[in-house]
Amino acid sequence: MRNLSRVVNEKELYELFQPFGRITSLNIVMDTSTGKSKGFGFVDMPEDFEAAAAIKALDGKLLQGLRMRVKKAVKQSYSPPRENAGKARPERFDAGKVNSAIKGKRGGPHTTEHKKTARKDRP
Repeated sequence: MRNLSRVVNEKELYELFQPFGRITSLNIVMDTSTGKSKGFGFVDMPEDFEAAAAIKALDGKLLQGLRMRVKKAVKQSYSPPRENAGKARPERFDAGKVNSAIKGKRGGPHTTEHKKTARKDRP
C-alpha cells in the first residue's frame, strides 16, 4: 500500500485490513534518519482470496485525508551486493573534456563534415 498519511500507524491499518481475513504481518516503512513514515507499507495476507477482497475494498479509500493505494506486491529479483560496493567508481567518460583537449591541440574549433552515403546492401 502507498500514499499513506505520514501519521497513520500500524494499529489503524490492522483495523482496516483485519475484517478481510488473517494478517500474518503488517508494517509501515520508516525513514531511518528521521524515524517518520515514508508513506508506504506492506500487509501480508496468506489467503489470496482474502487479499483480493481487501485490495478491492480498500484501494482508493480515503484515510486521514489521503486516497491510499492498495495493490498486490510484485516480488523483486534479488541481486547480491557488488564486490566493489565500498570502492570509488571509475571516472565516467566526459565527451566535453575530450572535445576541449582536441580543440586545444589544433588551435581552434574542430569541425567535420559528414557525407551521407547510400547503403548498398539495402534495396
